Amino acid sequence: MSPRDRDHEPPRRPLIGVSVSMHDFGDYGGVGVQRPLYAAGGMPVMLPQLPETIEAVLGRLDAVVLAPGRDIDPVRYGQEPHPLLAAIEPQRDEFEFALAAAAIARGLPILGICRGMQILNVARGGTMVQDVRLREDWREHPSDPGWHAWKQMEQLALGWQQAIPEHPRHPIKVAVPSILATALGGEPATVNSFHHQALGELGDGLRATAVAPDGVVEAIELDGAPVLGVQWELQEECRIDARFARVFGWFVDAAVHARAGSPVLRPPAVRLS
Repeated sequence: MSPRDRDHEPPRRPLIGVSVSMHDFGDYGGVGVQRPLYAAGGMPVMLPQLPETIEAVLGRLDAVVLAPGRDIDPVRYGQEPHPLLAAIEPQRDEFEFALAAAAIARGLPILGICRGMQILNVARGGTMVQDVRLREDWREHPSDPGWHAWKQMEQLALGWQQAIPEHPRHPIKVAVPSILATALGGEPATVNSFHHQALGELGDGLRATAVAPDGVVEAIELDGAPVLGVQWELQEECRIDARFARVFGWFVDAAVHARAGSPVLRPPAVRLS
């Protein structure tokens, strides 16, 4: 390649490590979160669940996504398992707690989705409510017992179903200022609600930036850092409300700026999906 060709070479996409589950999702695990990341300008790569690789891999990454998956082992936040606890994945827990701590220490942008938000909270010393039905004021929180609607969403993402299925939803109230508020342009929003757990006590340095009408925390941010966690399936909400694609846009922008040594905390107000 000549120097002139290199001058016209398109800029490298930021490399974004995605920590995914090896259970339950099947083929969806390779496309669900990765598709909107790529559409926003990132280059997603799936990470190995080997704690000994973390420092080396973070030296090459520009950002990290903690993707959805199974429940966190309650021992991680000082509780005994409740009968309503769903399946856990302790190997992934071990990897992601170390990954989250190391990525935060490096100042890398982090996006946590569903379980990923919960990992961020517990990694910072927070706790979980193992099932929303354990709190009387949350028993009517929309959920998807058996994840039947969610399985249809997976089929939609894989091209096996054409129409968005009926699924549980609720509105959210978004704090201002916040990464999320900037992305959504200050307008009201509703989100999907497939989760059966909720955050308990918030971890160190975290603040709630979106809540459901019943008070369930739906988004968190880490003060002074490009770190965002959301409880809903953000990657699928982009199909319904294009504004949510702007969150991926913010995240990819943050990855680009982090690589240059100047991370951004909020997306441009005019960023389009």
